[in-house]
Amino acid sequence: MPRFSVAVATAGAVALTAAIALSGTPATRADTKSQLAQLEGATVVATFTSPTGFIDDPVAGDATRLAYFVSDASTSSQLHVVTLAAGSDASCASAGSAATRTADGRCDVSIELAPVTAHPVGLELVGASRAFVIGALDDGNQIAALVELKDLSKTKPAGTVVYKLGPAQSIVPITRDGKRRVAVHRTSEAKDGGVRHEVDVIAIESGQRVASGRALELDKDGGNTQLEFHVNHWSDGMTRAYGIKGGTWDRKENQRTPDVEAAYDLITGKFETKVISDLFEQHKRYQVLADANAGVDFVRMSWDMQVVQIWSGGVEHDAQLDQSIVQYDPKSLQGLVAPDGSAWIVLKVDPVNADAVGRKHRDPEYLDIFRATPDGKATRKMRVLATNARHRFGVIGDKLWLLERNNGFERGGKALTLYTLN
Repeated sequence: MPRFSVAVATAGAVALTAAIALSGTPATRADTKSQLAQLEGATVVATFTSPTGFIDDPVAGDATRLAYFVSDASTSSQLHVVTLAAGSDASCASAGSAATRTADGRCDVSIELAPVTAHPVGLELVGASRAFVIGALDDGNQIAALVELKDLSKTKPAGTVVYKLGPAQSIVPITRDGKRRVAVHRTSEAKDGGVRHEVDVIAIESGQRVASGRALELDKDGGNTQLEFHVNHWSDGMTRAYGIKGGTWDRKENQRTPDVEAAYDLITGKFETKVISDLFEQHKRYQVLADANAGVDFVRMSWDMQVVQIWSGGVEHDAQLDQSIVQYDPKSLQGLVAPDGSAWIVLKVDPVNADAVGRKHRDPEYLDIFRATPDGKATRKMRVLATNARHRFGVIGDKLWLLERNNGFERGGKALTLYTLN
């Protein structure tokens, strides 16, 4: 990050001069944009828009299908499941009246799910003919349902609800014991004014309860006296709590052992502990994990905004981008972390970054997408020209998607584009 040590008046003058030098005339900006590559490193598979409403945030898919919602924020929430390959397929015929053909021949199964939720926040395809949908309620709680994507009979058309979950504080699909499950987390007030946490694990394909967790009561400071455990952060749909556990009494030494790091599984009621070898490192790491509030797998910028950090399993390693970090807007960072520590990293070029100011020439507003190996080596795989645009990013198998946001509206966007890397 550049250091700012000049007087305010001087800084203002420099900024004004830079703005004039970097702005250019409208004609110059238009001519420059027309000469820029719109897309590098990837090919567009398909772009989806809607003449009404907007494309909502949840996006899912598999090797052959893409699923997304078209909503109007109040009365309609229409799920679309589109085949990626053009031509006929069995699922299109079995979906009955819910299925239509797009202009390029793709099968589009469209189901109105407003009776389930008008505000979808999560989506996952389950098997060949069902979808798991999570919705947000006005009070902040969530509900969920598994719905059919094909006609079972005249009385059970596509959109039929197989089962419902909630309301609950959170409903999150997770992988547990190698199987796809749903964690349903509920909270209530504890006797001392703290919070009581309860979690059930549900089979996503049937809605049957697989396991019911032990209740964990925490005081106002996040501690449980009986367990001698203070929670710092959570993961896996609130089924695992991480924090500090008090040491035990060592009769041989006639003293208490030091506190340890601990992970508490609410389903099994068991702890996994680790000795704290470096108190300073542990405190610093736990502070980041608590502030991130994003589980144990995420990406973030370092405190000085000079390094992209990949956090995997609650442990950080730095990403080494093959591009200069100073050209990017730190606030644009997005990322997805895989179990092996590899990651996707997304950053947008700041047109008036420090280097551009030094050159007195605005940089093009590219959105750059990197693939980082487990050792942190990050290679730019694709870039999209995104002048005055914001995007949300995701991955489906070997394909990437970008949802272009509407200006001034943080929910959903106006166009969803699916890409394959070259």
